[in-house]
Amino acid sequence: MSITSTDWAVVTGASSGFGALFARRLAERGHPLVLTGRDAARLDAVREEVRRHTPGAVVETVVADLATENGLEVLLTQLKNKNVDVLVNNAGFGTYGRFAEVPAWRESTLIAVDVTAVVRLTHELLPAMRARGRGRILNVASTIAFQPAPYQAVYGGAKAFVLSFSQALAEETRGSGITVTALCPGPTRTGFTDALKADVSGTAIYRKLAEPGPVVDAGLRGLDRGRPVVVPGLGNRAMTVLGRITPSGLLIRLTARMLSAPDKAGRTASR
Repeated sequence: MSITSTDWAVVTGASSGFGALFARRLAERGHPLVLTGRDAARLDAVREEVRRHTPGAVVETVVADLATENGLEVLLTQLKNKNVDVLVNNAGFGTYGRFAEVPAWRESTLIAVDVTAVVRLTHELLPAMRARGRGRILNVASTIAFQPAPYQAVYGGAKAFVLSFSQALAEETRGSGITVTALCPGPTRTGFTDALKADVSGTAIYRKLAEPGPVVDAGLRGLDRGRPVVVPGLGNRAMTVLGRITPSGLLIRLTARMLSAPDKAGRTASR
């Protein structure tokens, strides 16, 4: 698909991690950008880095909290009268711990950002894409979407929604010139674990973190090819296959062990 100066790309959660890398890669492709995040200083730093890397890049920033209706409206107002060709729903965060012990407000905010904002932005931008007969939507899910996740019950459920939602929309838009892709990375060095507000370094899942660059590149290749689901990394793909053939009860217990943190005596919380 040819790219013109009017084919805007929107990246949420653009102030760090995957979002900052998506911004850089999309600018390299010639897209003018609208980047959004909550931290104005970090968002400005990403904008300047993109401009240094790609001289002449058009980069607009929108400071907005997508957990709120006001934040969504601020972003959507900025997007009025723009032909958005690429939407990257990347904003999101996770929580960690036993569900009953995680503050309810954090879980509710997680759902607002990881689920509600994805649905709202996609719903607002999809009709114009359909009218133009082209558009690409990339929703960042996770490998945690493929099985229930004890100790990350709400986060896992939210990403399972994003995966299912993306696959359904991919089928609904088949043949329309619009593609929808769910990117499902494994644990990656993006600052995600720091934002969990818990020490997960001792868990089997988060002990080793992948680099973000190959994940972003795999997501964009999948977006170019119209692939509904992209799971970067051979090990991650093997785990998703194993999850489909493992009995559900056993799978949940195994996931609980991999996500549980050892106590001071070295015992896992799932014992």
